[in-house]
Amino acid sequence: MQITLSPQDYATAFRLLSATSRHPENIADAVRQRIVPDLPERPSLLDVGAGPGAIAARLAPWFGAMTLIEPNEAQLGASAPAGAEIFRDTFERFESPRRYDLVLCSHVLYHVPLAEWGGFIDRLLSFTKPAGCCAVVLGADRGQNYEMHRDFTSTVIDSSVLIKTLRDKQLAFDVVGSHNAYTAETLEEMVTLCRFFVLADCISAEQLAAMTESEARALDEKIRGHAARCRAEDGAYRLSQEDDMVILRRS
Repeated sequence: MQITLSPQDYATAFRLLSATSRHPENIADAVRQRIVPDLPERPSLLDVGAGPGAIAARLAPWFGAMTLIEPNEAQLGASAPAGAEIFRDTFERFESPRRYDLVLCSHVLYHVPLAEWGGFIDRLLSFTKPAGCCAVVLGADRGQNYEMHRDFTSTVIDSSVLIKTLRDKQLAFDVVGSHNAYTAETLEEMVTLCRFFVLADCISAEQLAAMTESEARALDEKIRGHAARCRAEDGAYRLSQEDDMVILRRS
């Protein structure tokens, strides 16, 4: 058998991720409670990897100038706040003389090679004003989704990798944790979401192509087992995830 995700499967996974996650609310709450009180009135925001703009939309009442960076045009859409400057390319290609009171980078570092993390963090900080903040959000090294990832790979990209990188660079930081969950109405929807995570984060296309039919079948059964364990008392299926916001404050 061949384990793949069809366009419909991808659509299902992205729908569950966007429609059932508390990710935007959690990040906006943490920014309002832990960062905004230390910033000037109507501070500026640079949102790196803004996605559909849902986080920026929730932060708009507390911020003035906002710049959103998102290379995927299909992602950045109607949720973006009116008046926000939108840069439709990668952060690596972004150039501006402006510096920001808050630079936010949410769930982006998974897509940056580990060897480049130090330089990427330096670049984030280079756009942060003195006395401003840089906040980086990643999944944490704890919780149900983390344990599922660990069952398929020994190299999970999570906040502990970022924390080690910052310590190696001798940068001071604070960590704010939050709880998130993805909800599916049916087992098959949760299987699709779990398969999406496993194929995106744990198993390369080369590894998948090299599997025998029996190995592929065993992998699929293992994914289904994780999905089945997500069943909640109300009959829905929930995969919980712990996230960390790592806050760096520029002096």
